[in-house]
Amino acid sequence: MAGATTEAPEFVPAELGRTAEFVIRWFPIAIVAFLWELASGWAVAVSILPPPSRVFATLGEMLLSGELVVELTTSLFRVFIGLGLSIAVGVLLGIGIARSKSVENFFDVFLALLYPVPKTALVPLAILWLGRGTETAILIIFLACLLPIVLNSYNAAQNVDRNIIWSAQMMGTTDRELLWKVIIPDTIPNIVTGIRQAIPIAFIGLTGAELIGADSGVGSIILSAGQLGLYPRMFAAIVVISASAFFMLRGFDAFERRVFVWT
Repeated sequence: MAGATTEAPEFVPAELGRTAEFVIRWFPIAIVAFLWELASGWAVAVSILPPPSRVFATLGEMLLSGELVVELTTSLFRVFIGLGLSIAVGVLLGIGIARSKSVENFFDVFLALLYPVPKTALVPLAILWLGRGTETAILIIFLACLLPIVLNSYNAAQNVDRNIIWSAQMMGTTDRELLWKVIIPDTIPNIVTGIRQAIPIAFIGLTGAELIGADSGVGSIILSAGQLGLYPRMFAAIVVISASAFFMLRGFDAFERRVFVWT
């Protein structure tokens, strides 16, 4: 019917609406956890697939011991540095490719060749150059996150209204002022989209890098626990990686709504 709306009726209390939304959002996760609990020990041996109850008990023990806090801090440091570098380089590179033919000619083939390569395939090479540890993880995260940010920045800069640029140039705006006062503000919505896409990719790169090229971090816990058959510990580390990516993405969304109110 024309004019139909999906908004809740006005007589529904706001608190009840938020509660219903929370239940609907998390109900599928609860179902999966319930089925997992049933399958463990029935369809699959507990030694191979520990139930969620044991996984979260192990997670609690790791938190209380302080071990998980140390390893998670190391992993998040790598994510923030690698992602931050990819944002700084990716935004300028994407805009530069869109605005300069010489920059496009220089980087176009390189980016096209880098795009289809799984970044975890570069971990052995990064270990050869930088050794096992933080530098290798940061490099892999940087490379993994770079392309989404470059592509979104490039597309945004390509679509800046030409009339606005011409008007600014006619008023005597320098190239530097044009970049910082016209082009970058106009591309922020797309840059934000690129960053949002890059956040989960950062954790994928982190896990791959720490599984192969690091002796610390949550990814290294997954590897060592799997090798020793400590599967509750392995699953607990996987849950931590997933939850960290989820909450970082939700935190970024909240930051975007508060800061970039016009996007």
